[in-house]
Amino acid sequence: MIDLDFGGLGFRPGELAVVTGAGSGIGRATALMLARAGVTVAGWDIDDAGLSAVGKEIDAIGPAPHLLVGDLTDQEFVDRAWRDTAKLGEQVRYLVNNAGPPASTQMTVADGARISIGSYAAVADGFVATAGESAASMTFTASIAGNFYVGPTPDWYPAAKAGIAGLMRHLAVRHRGRPRSNGVAPAAIRTQRTADPPPGLAEKIARRPIGRMGEPEEVAATICFLLSPAASFINGVLVPVDGAATWTD
Repeated sequence: MIDLDFGGLGFRPGELAVVTGAGSGIGRATALMLARAGVTVAGWDIDDAGLSAVGKEIDAIGPAPHLLVGDLTDQEFVDRAWRDTAKLGEQVRYLVNNAGPPASTQMTVADGARISIGSYAAVADGFVATAGESAASMTFTASIAGNFYVGPTPDWYPAAKAGIAGLMRHLAVRHRGRPRSNGVAPAAIRTQRTADPPPGLAEKIARRPIGRMGEPEEVAATICFLLSPAASFINGVLVPVDGAATWTD
């Protein structure tokens, strides 16, 4: 666990951030960091138990969270979630577009694009429509796969992650920085999804420059910076958070 203080990045009390996939991994770490910075977190996740657990953690360190359980591939849920968020009476400033299926999921490229890119697009459109002039910044969780690296993943995964990065860049230009739109491209991160790594991964990671997996908080730290007013002139950028893995794999 990496404990970082983001009070110096320009976040202000009373601002609200929607974090999708807040119940575990990178989403959980990001939600907790934002809460420590005084930002109100609206956490969305399909995992009721995980979301409830992180809600209790946020209660102990920051403003009371707003939690919604649902499937982000369901447009009706996305629409309802944004309606509920608009009723909270807080300034909706930030979006962490993070939820998505794990790389180990078996599905077609078409389904992967629909589930991954489609849900990110729906949530981002809802953010802009709901927040209006208050919308300051949004981030997209992509991957080094499909953007900086080719590896042994199902075909849908690099295709979807490259599509997410393309959508992020498009929205950066389309919205002209209101809100700004940036992304992160993690390598292997130590989360519940990587608790049972495929054969050979440990040896491969040991050969990388840093020689270890990344921690969710290390990706969350990059997300929080990109979201924040401290990154006010950064727009349309995809940041690899990979320990230089893409230079050596």
